[in-house]
Amino acid sequence: MKIFNTTLFIFLFMLLVTSAKNAAGQEYTRDTLVMGEQYANDLFYSFANGLVKEEPRANWDIAFYTPRLSAGIMINQGAGVILYTYPKGDTNAWATVDTNGLSTWKSMNNSANNWEDGAFNENQLSQLDYGWGIYNMVSHNLTGDSLYVIKLADGSVKKLWMMDKISIQNIYHFKYANIDGSDEKVVEFNLVPYETKRFAYYSLVNNAELDREPLSEDWDILFTKYMDLVPDNEGNMVPYLITGAASNVEIGANHFYPIADDFSDWASSPFVAEKNVIGADWKYFSMADFTFHMVDSTCYFVKNYAGNVYKLKFVYWEGSGSGSFALDKMLVSLSAIDDNVAEVPSMSIYPVPATDMITIRLNNIVTDNSQLTIYDLNGRNVFSQSISGTTLNNGASVNVNLPAGLYIAKVTAGQAVYSQKLLVR
Repeated sequence: MKIFNTTLFIFLFMLLVTSAKNAAGQEYTRDTLVMGEQYANDLFYSFANGLVKEEPRANWDIAFYTPRLSAGIMINQGAGVILYTYPKGDTNAWATVDTNGLSTWKSMNNSANNWEDGAFNENQLSQLDYGWGIYNMVSHNLTGDSLYVIKLADGSVKKLWMMDKISIQNIYHFKYANIDGSDEKVVEFNLVPYETKRFAYYSLVNNAELDREPLSEDWDILFTKYMDLVPDNEGNMVPYLITGAASNVEIGANHFYPIADDFSDWASSPFVAEKNVIGADWKYFSMADFTFHMVDSTCYFVKNYAGNVYKLKFVYWEGSGSGSFALDKMLVSLSAIDDNVAEVPSMSIYPVPATDMITIRLNNIVTDNSQLTIYDLNGRNVFSQSISGTTLNNGASVNVNLPAGLYIAKVTAGQAVYSQKLLVR
């Protein structure tokens, strides 16, 4: 009897989805959400279940990516936390850390498109250097080799040392104190209880760990404040704090503009599994009426962990007074009956590390002419070149001739954007 009911369910859904793809005017489901005044709360959202969890954004300062063989650590930039790598010495300088010249130091940023690469990882220089520490290939542990100065949302400033990570046990050791050395805390943070979540969180203000996320596969997008790269007046990509939608790890999304209201050809562009695919570009603020407006003729499609595809359109955004907004969603493909779901695209760059000449290969078929753009870790455009899609499919050789360092390479092919770290020796 159970098999019969499942078969009937799939059959009925086949009729529904076929209708959705071929008939204009199918109804959406509308969800109204509230982030609160000044967008104070994070909203974990599921297309299948709506709002999953609401959390105050300001209740944490640093967060640790939970996989055992990861070393990603991010900061709460959405609440105003600022991180600096201490420029006057390595870990031997712990007792003498000062903040003279702090205003001239470069602040560190979480990655705009990858959850795993947090602000503590920004100085990563090689496959064994995770920014805050060095990886041991024998033990798989990491040893911290950098000191940091961190300015918290309440304006207080502390020094911080990520001492190590015992990877097999998934345990971090770190310490922090006031700049003068007072109120020093040494923390052993066991991530094992949080391995079913994306991150384990810690409050330096309250000296406490926090369990603030739903289960990893229970949410699709997070409505929050985070740092993204946006163009300045000269066209350079610069870090900027946005309020928008950040996709969960491995959640694929694509964007179509301009399109008609009944557009449903979601498979015509590959899904991209990056944090900032949806972002905040679906709204803009008009100085004419001091009101937020939605971008016309635009929509997103999102593929969740179950393989189901939803069409997403934003309806309104009230602004920071209430943090209220609404979205319309529509199920357009059920994974159980439709295997034609575009795979998340991938790009490879070699050799690693690179010298002057690199080879870029896309692992799916691209026919459009594409644009290669390389950014340094400050978001500056340092290299740009057009490349044919056919060449990328076979492996395109490009002479980049860049100074040694870590970069982000992006290839834009039609509506799809591919990105990969580029280490130049």
